[in-house]
Amino acid sequence: MMRVDPVQSQAQEAAALRAQIARAGDLYYNHGRPELADADYDALFARLHALEAAHPELVTPESPTQRVGAALPSGASIDSGEHLLPMLSIDSLMTADAVLEFDKRTRRFLDLPDDAALRWAAEPKFDGVSANLLYEHGTLVRALSRGDGARGEDVTRNVRTIRNLPLRCTGPGPFPVRCEIRGEVIFSRSTFERLREETDTTTDTPFRNARNAVAGTLKQLDPAIAAKRGLEFIAWGVGHWEGEPQLATYAQLHAQLRAWGFKVADDFAVAEGIASAMTFHDQLEARRDAIAYEMDGIVAKVDDLALQHKLGRTARAPRWLLAYKFAPRRAITKVVSIAAQVGRTGAVTPVANLAPVELAGVTVKRSTLHNWALLAERDIRAGDTVEIERAGDVIPEILRVVERPAESAPATIPSACPTCGGALAVEGKFVYCVNVECADQLRGRIVHMTSRRALDIEGLGPEKVDQLIAAGLLRQTEDLFTLPQREAEITALEGFGARSVANLRAQLEKAKRPALARFLNALGIRHVGEQTAKDLARHFSTLDALASASEEDIDEVHGVGTEVAHAIHTFFANEGNRRFLAAVQQAGVEVATQARVVETATGPFAGMVFCFTGGLTNFGRDDAKALVEARGGKVADAVTKTVTHVVAGTRAGSKLAKAEKLGLTILDEDAFGKLVQP
Repeated sequence: MMRVDPVQSQAQEAAALRAQIARAGDLYYNHGRPELADADYDALFARLHALEAAHPELVTPESPTQRVGAALPSGASIDSGEHLLPMLSIDSLMTADAVLEFDKRTRRFLDLPDDAALRWAAEPKFDGVSANLLYEHGTLVRALSRGDGARGEDVTRNVRTIRNLPLRCTGPGPFPVRCEIRGEVIFSRSTFERLREETDTTTDTPFRNARNAVAGTLKQLDPAIAAKRGLEFIAWGVGHWEGEPQLATYAQLHAQLRAWGFKVADDFAVAEGIASAMTFHDQLEARRDAIAYEMDGIVAKVDDLALQHKLGRTARAPRWLLAYKFAPRRAITKVVSIAAQVGRTGAVTPVANLAPVELAGVTVKRSTLHNWALLAERDIRAGDTVEIERAGDVIPEILRVVERPAESAPATIPSACPTCGGALAVEGKFVYCVNVECADQLRGRIVHMTSRRALDIEGLGPEKVDQLIAAGLLRQTEDLFTLPQREAEITALEGFGARSVANLRAQLEKAKRPALARFLNALGIRHVGEQTAKDLARHFSTLDALASASEEDIDEVHGVGTEVAHAIHTFFANEGNRRFLAAVQQAGVEVATQARVVETATGPFAGMVFCFTGGLTNFGRDDAKALVEARGGKVADAVTKTVTHVVAGTRAGSKLAKAEKLGLTILDEDAFGKLVQP
């Protein structure tokens, strides 16, 4: 009888799991055709994680479990690297005449007759951050930002977290020996709106636009932060290239990049003549707001790669491509008043009511001001004449004050909730309504709960939610799950026919069996987004376990800090939220159990959990944390029963006293230094 080598069998299983996960990710992120349910995908990931934890020799650099590495120490500088082929600028053109002149100049350089049409490959000019990714034999080895065109910052650690990016090219090959894949790191509009919603009430300086958010994310020292934000990569070209395959046109390259697993622009055309490329520009500009990603024009490239080589470059830009920009989307208007609005988490934020103005085909009436501290810093007042900018579906931003009347006064924080009149709580620079039954919070929670990345209840968007609230059918969040019992009342409403009500009933029944991560995201807990919800689900496995966990237990989840742990614990301790959870359970909601992922660390500190208290002289706090984690240990912010070692610096306080009471191992800084010596 032939014997099966168990190690070989496990290696084959790990390889098969990596292939399945890569295929599922490519279909989900790059093609919009998911073939696996979230629970099935999570199960595959958990099995691969368990295999690699038990057999570290099976781990490969391109494994999906390896997308997030350890954080760099605080204050560390990001390395730079040299592009193998410089990343040049693009000639940006604003008018049709300028584009026609560029085409004429290009044909003249190639000695083409006046009536000969060049073939141009046209695609969107995405508004993100350019990156240059070096692949060797199909495997990602380095990622650089554009930088000054000759050198860029090494952003490999954060680029590896991008879920739609292949760490190893798909397909049978052949792959180039070395190849720089160039493209745009970008947020989709929906992801950026989610990120803004989360950061507007957690950071002092909210992201102004998606491009700035991408740039800031790529510079994060901790790749776990980048992983949670949902970056995407869209390939649009190559730089240095060694080896096969040999391609003749950019259209062929575009198809080859897609075949290798890269996301490329869906809007793509090979235009016979510059006039066709200009038509592509006009058509794309007309529907730009319907596209998932922000863009500010098109890029047109001579399609023939041999002609590109012949055209060459000037000192700053290639002669074979141009950017034809869209018209700017800015306008001048007046701030009529500054009001307060209440979000689903109770955050009370300022908003500017504007004199209506047409901007890019939309009548703009409001602009976000993020938080009261930022409003005071920018000093925007009622009566100001301001310049605004609109980026896609994002609510317009006030860029600057153009003129101010002689008499004006700064806006002030309201003394009570503008919706329910209830008390307000101030937390740092943020203001919250503490009444969980506040009407605006109710609407926000329900709209969030029904959204695609939460419970995904189709046919129940914001307008329908407003209609059901106005009809008195949604007085509390839990009423969502009892709607099937009120079909006669719903059918009587405008726009709710028998078929749509039947579909709604089916959607609600499906939503009553959510995966734990989806349900946690749907709850709208402050600071808890999609990725944190997944981390919590993997750690606690059941809703009851999380709901009954202490703040210290929650703080131990990887990626969950003290502030987030406090928000989660406070949510489940709130009596109103407890009533809601009991009510949805009574309505038939059964939250699925999540397979728990147990992380198996390796290294001399494996199984150890350190907590630091007091001031350290020889180590920065983040440096000390990095030293522990690099040796396989963990670091906790609070002293709990799982902590094994407490490092006490100068002026150590209550944490030291608690450690002594629990009988934990206590080290001074010198002892810790000896422990982490190589």
